[in-house]
Amino acid sequence: MVLIEERASTDYVYFPLGALVSLDQADGAEIALIGNEGLVGWPALVGCTRSPHRAVVRGLDGTVTKIRTDVLMKIASEIPALASGLNRFVTVVGMQMAETIGAYALHRVDMRLARWLLLRHDRLAGDEIAVNHDEIATNLGTRRASITDCLHIIEGEGLVRCRRGRIVIRDRARLEALATGCYGTAESCYREIIGGFGKAPMRPGPPGRREEGSNSQLLSTPVC
Repeated sequence: MVLIEERASTDYVYFPLGALVSLDQADGAEIALIGNEGLVGWPALVGCTRSPHRAVVRGLDGTVTKIRTDVLMKIASEIPALASGLNRFVTVVGMQMAETIGAYALHRVDMRLARWLLLRHDRLAGDEIAVNHDEIATNLGTRRASITDCLHIIEGEGLVRCRRGRIVIRDRARLEALATGCYGTAESCYREIIGGFGKAPMRPGPPGRREEGSNSQLLSTPVC
């Protein structure tokens, strides 16, 4: 579902509640991902009257609430703590976008795929991501075959389990190691200036013994 079209007027600010919202370029390449830790439509808060990107709701579950931009800005002008929190989130999402640019420019497809999975894992309550290979390929600006090959490799190494229409995260720590250099800076900044966020690394158990969803804790704190 397209929540905001590129160049559309920014009349509302949106707050995902369980839903994932991808900020995309016109070709579908993802530049940022936002869940219940933040808000969508934030460019309006810094004076943009039209959205510079498209916002697309991903996944199968969750809701999105909205508030008129002028109303939110009026409330923020009356509550300095809220205004400060909103500004801090804008800083963090800008860092995530910068990290995305670096990932596209400097890192291999498997590293970018690991980052893509971690961004979603941070924002979901469990370990399962509902997605198909075409969506991942479009988001990462690469061929579907490259995504399929990378998934086969990391599944063989026990990092994920692939099923039709979904991917289950099995070894969070090794995914983070694979994504080293293109994941973690924005997340650390969020924890430092806003609050708890994301999941702690999983400790893989003996092969075939780990229960899906175990040893995984969501630590997401809404921005306001």
